[in-house]
Amino acid sequence: MSKETETMLLKAVLEQYATPDPKIVGYIQRSGINLAYVSHAEITRILIEIDPMWNWQPAAWIDGKPAIQESNGMATMWGSLTLLGKTLIGVGSVRADKPDYEKELVGDFLRNAAMRFGICLALWSKQDWETAKPANQPKPITEVEASKSAHPSASRQKTSPQNAIGDETKPNPASTPPVSPPKIGSVISDKQKGLISALGKEVADGNIAPIIVELFNKSNLNTLTTREASDLIKHLMNLRKPSNDDGF
Repeated sequence: MSKETETMLLKAVLEQYATPDPKIVGYIQRSGINLAYVSHAEITRILIEIDPMWNWQPAAWIDGKPAIQESNGMATMWGSLTLLGKTLIGVGSVRADKPDYEKELVGDFLRNAAMRFGICLALWSKQDWETAKPANQPKPITEVEASKSAHPSASRQKTSPQNAIGDETKPNPASTPPVSPPKIGSVISDKQKGLISALGKEVADGNIAPIIVELFNKSNLNTLTTREASDLIKHLMNLRKPSNDDGF
């Protein structure tokens, strides 16, 4: 992929995925404050929607398992996330005394690494992202504010809420808005259209109609399902012309 195309795609991710759909934002009540977060499952769905070939790797392996460091009651794992051919480093951390903390650690890492690409960035940023605040819901606590209480001793600090962005705990039903996850086979999303358009300009000079007919026997991009759109993105990425600048 050329640097120009890579830049265009990564900007498209920021523009289209920085503010999460209010339907996938959950809330956990901690110390009288509603903390906003997007679940591990939803982050995974978004990654698949953007790039079906995404992958991640821990920074190191020990005896066939990701290397995890434990210090001061916290477990930490560093790793890298590759999306649209670009690799960025992220980190996950959870309390080490939690049951099955390894699973939660992976989820926290994916949220953190995905944020580096701009995914759900509105939940982490101090910037006032007006569109990130669902109607009748409190402004979410940002990662910067919440990270101050990541340490176990935070429970003794009255004004330092726990980081809900990295928490897989089930939200309180009374404080969580109804969630309607996308149905398999639903119509292609606008976000997928943006990525397909960017890829189409590189591999087919913007004319992807013949490809759609060949793969799905359909003549209109708008008639594709989300799954078909994901398959189309994967196909277009396979058609990309390698460049001398590719280092992944």
